[in-house]
Amino acid sequence: MFKHKSSIKEVKLKYSDYKFDKNIEKPKVTIIVPSYNVERYIERCLESLIFQTMEEIEIIVIDDGSTDLTPDIVSVISSVDRRIKLICQENQKQGAARNRGLDIARGEFITFVDSDDWIDKNYCELLYNAAVKNNVNIAAASTTRDYKHKVKNHLKLTEEKIYYGTNDIVKALEHKLQSCGRLYRLDAIKSLRFEENVLYEDAPYTLRAICIEGSMVTVPDAHYHYYSNPTSTMKLRLDIKRENDKISTNLDLIKVAQENNVDIGDWLIYKETHLLWAFKHYKTHRDFYLFGIKLFSKNILFDSQKTFVLYNTACLGDILLCNSLCQNIKNIFPNSKIVFVVDKTWHDVAKYLKDVDDVVVYDKRGENRGLLGLLKFVFKFKYKKAYAAIINHRNERNMIVANLNKPKKVIYKKKNQIRLMQINQSFQLEQITNKKLRNYPIKYCVPDFAREAVKSKFPYLNDYVVICTTSKREEKDMMFSTAVDLINKFNSTNQQVVFVGAGEKSLEYSIKLKEKGCKFVDLTNQTTLPELGAVLESAKCVISVDTGTMHFGYAVGTPVVAVFYERGYIPLWAPNPNMYKSITIGLNQTCESIYDAYECICKSVEESNKINKNLCVK
Repeated sequence: MFKHKSSIKEVKLKYSDYKFDKNIEKPKVTIIVPSYNVERYIERCLESLIFQTMEEIEIIVIDDGSTDLTPDIVSVISSVDRRIKLICQENQKQGAARNRGLDIARGEFITFVDSDDWIDKNYCELLYNAAVKNNVNIAAASTTRDYKHKVKNHLKLTEEKIYYGTNDIVKALEHKLQSCGRLYRLDAIKSLRFEENVLYEDAPYTLRAICIEGSMVTVPDAHYHYYSNPTSTMKLRLDIKRENDKISTNLDLIKVAQENNVDIGDWLIYKETHLLWAFKHYKTHRDFYLFGIKLFSKNILFDSQKTFVLYNTACLGDILLCNSLCQNIKNIFPNSKIVFVVDKTWHDVAKYLKDVDDVVVYDKRGENRGLLGLLKFVFKFKYKKAYAAIINHRNERNMIVANLNKPKKVIYKKKNQIRLMQINQSFQLEQITNKKLRNYPIKYCVPDFAREAVKSKFPYLNDYVVICTTSKREEKDMMFSTAVDLINKFNSTNQQVVFVGAGEKSLEYSIKLKEKGCKFVDLTNQTTLPELGAVLESAKCVISVDTGTMHFGYAVGTPVVAVFYERGYIPLWAPNPNMYKSITIGLNQTCESIYDAYECICKSVEESNKINKNLCVK
């Protein structure tokens, strides 16, 4: 199929009865097609686009200096379909062609289709509907690859499922980072561009897009079909320029992964051939071949001189408290690397803490469950023989894993050491250094994609206060009558209230509040952890009985009213008022006392802002 060259006359005859002359003012999807000398295949590609079940599309074909009939064929088809725009430019490689398409794209979403590939007729409709329905920024299709007329699954998706966070998205895509086969929300990546005048520019762009957009839905019934064109630029024999391009773009990919703490798996940097021998260089190991037969692999050891591995598989507050320790490590050992081992639930908490370089998930309820799961984790763990393992949350599992990974030092909290908010876990460094430790405030760096997601999901949030009334322990929950009076107090002064929480208990609590006539924006179970950070960051104040939510508020710099119904928790969890904008209520937890504390802290922040503004003016 499509092996022969179609003459212009044949193409005109084929489309003589076809006409699409509607003016699509606001396309839902823009399809960008870079093309170069593909006269054998461009007709198949465009045919799969113009007959899409979704009509509200625009097709931008960027011809990158073709010397064959490619632009003529596109011109004929565009003359009968107003949705096709043909732009011709001098040869500048595929990245420049795609960037040209991005500059003029008008769709709500964009997708890339290579000129020798094709897509199913319902591809755009399925991906667009899934992205809009689930309010995500990326929709991913299943992909096939046609190589020498043998079609194989390239990426087989089995269910429609939403993923948040770069690592989960990359894993769902099986580390296949081609830009095709996905639908991207244009507003989120409108400033992102492909590297120009190089080959193999795909993967770094895709990873950057995933880091920015942060949410994805998989759509198994939509299919993108790759064709392995033997005459394509990618299939030609490597010359020095193209080999250097491949090395530099793959190194760029690894750099992007390291900067964003993304696990991209084994990624080939370059292949080196010497007569009978061949070497394949990966970021973690090197494979040795003789006559094309793999003989052995050799690990490339990372520099373990100053790598600190922190083990904390506990809860949100515990993870956040470790941040002062991270900052102290970086202060004392500026060139060190900090690796956080956390439970799967808290990956996106640890990932965006200040000074954390990498996060490794210990999935204690899933993949790493039980003894076999523990051994599997140890076998795969790449930071063995680190400079120090620091066990923040002491339990038998963390102790065993830390010791099996054979660090030079294992540091843990003694049974008689009390966990104080003011100490922030940094005292553990005293065991390996005589340096003076600082009491750093914890800091969570809210990612931009989370802020954009909150603006998109909840555009009506404005000048609000966040209230959290439930915790894991029932004795710490706010009395229901107090919560009703407090929210009604805010309602009476026309202040917007946002209710946050997670789990069935919080959901039931919010339902009861609504039954009592309380008015608030209910975000229970509605946000990812980075999105919750963005919500707390923009609040006027956080009022919480849950210590995790309190600490999240401190970490993003928002004033906090910390309400403790169990006074025994105060010395363990209450903030240091010299470090954070906070008020602790341990007695008289009435609606009036909580509201007075809220007004007091808001007034204090307002006065502080005025002083700072005056100082800046002077």
